[in-house]
Amino acid sequence: MMKTIFPLLALCLVFLSGCAITSTSTAKVQELAKPYVGIMTLVTDIDTDFNQLDSATYEQHIRGKFNNLENLKYRKHLEKTLARNLEQQQQVQTRIVKSSDVFELNANVSYSEFLEKIRATGVDGILLVNLRNYWYTNDYTTVHFDHVSTTTTDTEPSAVFYTYLLDSQTLHPVWFADSMVQGISAGYDTLHNHLARSISRKLRKDKYIMAKY
Repeated sequence: MMKTIFPLLALCLVFLSGCAITSTSTAKVQELAKPYVGIMTLVTDIDTDFNQLDSATYEQHIRGKFNNLENLKYRKHLEKTLARNLEQQQQVQTRIVKSSDVFELNANVSYSEFLEKIRATGVDGILLVNLRNYWYTNDYTTVHFDHVSTTTTDTEPSAVFYTYLLDSQTLHPVWFADSMVQGISAGYDTLHNHLARSISRKLRKDKYIMAKY
């Protein structure tokens, strides 16, 4: 038993800086005749069911939030991580465009301008990654030595992401992923890495993005 446990613990420390559990389930809403050749990444925080990127959804839940100042650091890091995994690690040929490279920071963008800018990039898909839930787990460890007890607390973030691949013309989802990432002691940057790797693998497997084989 000890021979099995120690190599696993060593791998966790080397690769993850804390073991993580990543679970992603997907649903094919619409089969594609061929993979998308261009995808724009869009990071949101929508606390409601999402059916389509229509004007009502945009005005109520996305406008002023996808390019705001408050979530800039978190949003840009996730977009960068998604692009790196989709383009490089999986050797995907689909072109990735980050929304942060297209839309001005903190600009008030109307729905028509939003669609116009997206379609002007030539992408045929929109990868909308929505942070649906985020929480912290406290892990308490107590050490007893010479009649003295010391308790330490390890706080780890976990999150649930809903990822939608939308057609840029119909604005309806063609693919959906429900991802949960737990136990990341290094913080949200490592959490993003696990999410991005999982999403890129699933998209490649389901043939919604172009890839070299």
